[in-house]
Amino acid sequence: MTNTECEEKERLINVYAKASSELSESVGSLRKSEGTSTKEEYDALCRASEDAHMRNEQARLAFERHQQDHKC
Repeated sequence: MTNTECEEKERLINVYAKASSELSESVGSLRKSEGTSTKEEYDALCRASEDAHMRNEQARLAFERHQQDHKC
């Protein structure tokens, strides 16, 4: 199997791309809410952003681990 045929690599890069997009959207929402939302709303957006960051980091690590283990 060549590197371009590794289905798991493709799946992991798609998960990573989705997580990155969700992180970007989350941070954008947080930024837009500054000065216009209640403290509770802002805190909820902060938590959502932190959760998105964690998912993004986990996806990145899974992708990198696969590349190292599978050599693709």
